[in-house]
Amino acid sequence: MTAPASRDALQPPGPAFVDALVQAVGSDAVTTDPVEIDKFLKDNSWLSPILTDYFGRQRAEAGGLPGVEVAVSPRNVGQLRDAIALAVRHGVPITPRGAGTSNFGQSIPLSGGMLLDLTHLNRLLEVTDTSVTAEAGALVGDLESAARAAGKELTLLTTTYSTATIGGWVAGGHVGIGTSAYGAIWDGNVLAVKLLTAEDPPRELYLDGDDLFPALHTAGTVGVLTEVTMPVVPAREWLEAVVAFDRFDAAAEYTVALSRESPLAQRVTAAEEAPMPLGFTPLRQFFAEGQAGVLLMIDQAEAPRFERLAGEHGGAWHLWKAPGDTRRLSLNYMVYGHRMLWNKRLAPDAAFLHVYFAPGQELAQLQALRDHFGERVWRELKYMRSGYLRSLRGLPPEGLLPAGVLALVPGERAFVDAVMAYCDTIGVTYLNPHTFVLEESGLFADFERIVAFKRQTDPKGLLNPGKLGDRFYSSSKGESS
Repeated sequence: MTAPASRDALQPPGPAFVDALVQAVGSDAVTTDPVEIDKFLKDNSWLSPILTDYFGRQRAEAGGLPGVEVAVSPRNVGQLRDAIALAVRHGVPITPRGAGTSNFGQSIPLSGGMLLDLTHLNRLLEVTDTSVTAEAGALVGDLESAARAAGKELTLLTTTYSTATIGGWVAGGHVGIGTSAYGAIWDGNVLAVKLLTAEDPPRELYLDGDDLFPALHTAGTVGVLTEVTMPVVPAREWLEAVVAFDRFDAAAEYTVALSRESPLAQRVTAAEEAPMPLGFTPLRQFFAEGQAGVLLMIDQAEAPRFERLAGEHGGAWHLWKAPGDTRRLSLNYMVYGHRMLWNKRLAPDAAFLHVYFAPGQELAQLQALRDHFGERVWRELKYMRSGYLRSLRGLPPEGLLPAGVLALVPGERAFVDAVMAYCDTIGVTYLNPHTFVLEESGLFADFERIVAFKRQTDPKGLLNPGKLGDRFYSSSKGESS
């Protein structure tokens, strides 16, 4: 892989650039107010104590994150194109941003420059029998609502769908509600995108099929997304329930049993070890101290069989939310990335590690983690039907991948490294949520393809510098730089 462009070659957005930007897109779309700009310099990376410490030190040492002097909020693609062309002409770094709901620091500028707020490009463009298309700044929840109005639903739904933009999710997310049946973002859950290159003038590229790969989960480092087309499938009536178990082992065994049922009948199935169920405040009435739980979002027609299976595994079934019930908070807001927010209520210093177990060995590996770390690791089990993530681990693409997000208490760097190192010894692989550098995430194998694409779309290396072809975290040396 070639080295990233030197940050020394990047230019700050000086007065001449800002004046030209205002002239091109209008003063209402541009701000240089530090207070307003600071609102764009945050995301959910505070979930990682390691990233929190790093960004906190950056702010303390530099009086703020470096060099972000202007934010622009284009109202249409024409304004966006003009803003990008000006930045390229002046050598100003460009950081695209949606709603800032990502967990890994992808949208926080590391080299200053111009921040692109894409939330005003939010039109819903088309709904068909097989897809929904929207501008990149449209809310994921709006796409789901539009699909539902047509009797359809998205295959994959981020838990932050009420606030996350679809472009931001494509650039920064990877799994979510529906992954148990449809997999990750690379498994056909994005049909096409349009993006603008960082050139003067920018080119508009249309990517679909296998050509999408460089644009998925690459944090806007290869282009600025303007449109996204997502697949839809016939909508189901989802019933939400929770099952309480006296032991996590029983909750995990129930989850294993459900993994043998139809994946299309399950939008969410997640086993959570004590004390995590007590962190879900709306659900606390269903759990006693020390109990584990399974959170379910299932096809209403399958509920009787799933309830019977729960009883056979020693679980107490509780209906939480019937289809159409708008009075209760959906379990959508308590699973995948959202689950970590609730865990922080119980352990503010917790860190997290996304893990993938060896199929058929998940119960033994979960037990090994408990035997080795005791109650300092809170365990979870769910299943993903992802050919991409299985292939990344040397497995045949067909089949399920057992996974979970471990809560590490306390979340200090040394303990995170210790858990990673132990996972290496027992065959548990992981995604590292404590880095903003794509190569360190554990989610890619073919970086040369991404870098080769970036050479064509961002020849000056202006797009989100520091996120691709760089280095931040090294678990083997236990240091960040």
